Amino acid sequence: MVDITDLLNNLNVKLQGKEQIITELFDHIKAFQMKLQLLCRHLSAGNFAHFPSLRDVNVEVDRLPEYGELLSNLNKEFDLCFVDFKKTAGDMELFSQPFSVSPDSVPEHLQMELIEFQCDTELRRKFVSLPLRDFYPHVSKQRYPQMRKNAQVMLSLFGSTYICEQTFNLMNLNKIKLRGTLTDSHLQDILTLSVSKLNRSQTKHKNPAFN
Repeated sequence: MVDITDLLNNLNVKLQGKEQIITELFDHIKAFQMKLQLLCRHLSAGNFAHFPSLRDVNVEVDRLPEYGELLSNLNKEFDLCFVDFKKTAGDMELFSQPFSVSPDSVPEHLQMELIEFQCDTELRRKFVSLPLRDFYPHVSKQRYPQMRKNAQVMLSLFGSTYICEQTFNLMNLNKIKLRGTLTDSHLQDILTLSVSKLNRSQTKHKNPAFN
């Protein structure tokens, strides 16, 4: 179905690119599955509001259950593919919405620290004004060690192979016959410079806040 293929292509584009953290990628997945569920309900009711291609071809009504089953199967496939995401949904919510998650819903060793965290007015102000990636370096490792640990785990997760594929392509571009004298050490330095956003001055004066 052309309409579903367009949705899949849009999802694929959203899942690519740098600087995306795992929670943002999972949000795209959840939104896509909710769209599939809405489309299933619309097909069952004979509503083609979000099926412009079906409207154009005047699809036969008796084929709608077949299309509905295809959408349902696609949704089930997404459930199977991203089951690991759902297992960590609680940790991701704690990371992305630390001031709204209920202390009763987190593990017991986190509850007291989370309450202190949520009552920290200065942190709440920074959370509203900063992106997640920039917010957590401001979290004190002495006062909130468990919250920082959870954030570090979330920020270190690879949601897609995009960065790995990009790095591999960079390596192939540099390992050519004209550069046959490159050693592994040289190649590693080239890759580090190619994928890093740090400039020379930043590498000399790293901010130790989130080490």
